Amino acid sequence: MIKLNKLKKIALIFVKVITVIFAIIGIVSIIMISNLIKTPKEFSSALTTYKLITSQYYETVNEKELVEGISRGMTDSLNDPYSTYYTKKEIVEFNNQLNGEYAGIGMLLGYDKETELVKSIKVFKDSPANKAGLLPGDLIVEINGKTAKGMDLDSVATNLRGKAESQVKLVIFRNNMYLGFDIIRASIKVPSVTAEFIEEDILYVEISSFNDSTAQEFRNLLVDLNKEPKKIILDLRNNGGGLVNQAIEIAKYLTPGGVVLYETNRDRDKLIPYSVNDQLFLNLPLVVLVNENSASASEILAGAIQDYKTGTLIGDSTFGKAVVQTVFPLPTGGALKLTTQRYLTPKKRDINKVGLEPDIKIVMTEEDYEKIDYFALPDLENDLQLVEAINYLKK
Repeated sequence: MIKLNKLKKIALIFVKVITVIFAIIGIVSIIMISNLIKTPKEFSSALTTYKLITSQYYETVNEKELVEGISRGMTDSLNDPYSTYYTKKEIVEFNNQLNGEYAGIGMLLGYDKETELVKSIKVFKDSPANKAGLLPGDLIVEINGKTAKGMDLDSVATNLRGKAESQVKLVIFRNNMYLGFDIIRASIKVPSVTAEFIEEDILYVEISSFNDSTAQEFRNLLVDLNKEPKKIILDLRNNGGGLVNQAIEIAKYLTPGGVVLYETNRDRDKLIPYSVNDQLFLNLPLVVLVNENSASASEILAGAIQDYKTGTLIGDSTFGKAVVQTVFPLPTGGALKLTTQRYLTPKKRDINKVGLEPDIKIVMTEEDYEKIDYFALPDLENDLQLVEAINYLKK
């Protein structure tokens, strides 16, 4: 009996210990879960809203579009023009654009800060946009009857693209007039790098965007030259950016080796350097042309050149986009392009929302731009910034 009582006491103590242990584990688990998954009242309200719409709305609801609307709404709430939610179809079109091949109308786009509208900054020769009569500087007001006010660059580009031989209806604003255009889309392959010799020994190179073939195009043009250049003009005007790794690759030829940019995280407590070596450095007199539409990857390259003093920036102040986006694939097949990092120049300058100031500032008026023949670049007569670059290199 005594031994049995002792066993009962030991068993009871054991049960109590186990109970306490599980209680502690449960409390810790709850704390950990609540820290990992915070569910504010607003979240339950969002779920309730979803349930009410799907069960009570007077017409049939497309639940897929409703869920996509939730994702898009969360992204829009950031008020970040560079963070975008893409549907499965939209991310395919976005990737096609980065490949430099798409069905569209053949324009480079930029953002007009004053009107908060997307504008045409370049119209490619013989493109549907060119044949329809669109011009650089045209502000896009409507696309297929839908207002373009509030659309970011990617959204406008996505709406302009579509199946080859399909039609897109545009309303643009030009010279205080609204003009309508019906344009038939076509398959377009846009080279991002073009070059030619001017003034005998000056190589003029225009990079219109940084897509996944830009660095290779740049390397190919250097190999295919029929003579060695003695001076270079690099035109990054109206280049809205693209893939950062492509800008870093080209920096190998135009900087003396070292850090091209630093990336920093949300807390700005760590700098990640991206460096190149000096094996490909051309070490030639260099002028870089920039303007208010030079942004992102263009500013990375121009900023590195300016910091190392391997070239002279001529033109107007740049756009000021010094943030980096990461594309995250989603289970639905769509994707989230999210601003995740900020970058600094090699001298650790933060140019976001500020831009780069050129070493020689040549501001061109609207009238000056209208005189330029954009289909015959380089325009050696009417392009005042280019003329200044040539004169500078002749000194």
